[in-house]
Amino acid sequence: MNERYGGTGTQPASVLVNVQRYPTGKSVVSVSGEMLRGAMADMARVITEELMRAPTLLALDLSDVTGIDTAGVSTLASVAALAGESDISFCLVGVEGRPVGVAIADADLVELFEIVPSVSDA
Repeated sequence: MNERYGGTGTQPASVLVNVQRYPTGKSVVSVSGEMLRGAMADMARVITEELMRAPTLLALDLSDVTGIDTAGVSTLASVAALAGESDISFCLVGVEGRPVGVAIADADLVELFEIVPSVSDA
């Protein structure tokens, strides 16, 4: 199942979110665009709703993220904590050498996340 979330009306979203659910219980949330303050509420809502479905694994594919600020990093840390509290496996996909990977390294939060190179590795 695929669901796509993004801008409304004439206002384009800085971040687009696509949810893909697999029969195995794995959910992949793909994010593209800029993870900046102001765009994080909708993304966090979608991810929280997906965690409430209790997938066996939630993979957050961030390979198409072009920018991230401290609000984006904070949202990722919150999602990781929520997944951990719910005993749901959680990983970040496609962040090494990209803006998200650099931002979480700068924030000294790499150890907080399981990082995999591709969705197929999740």
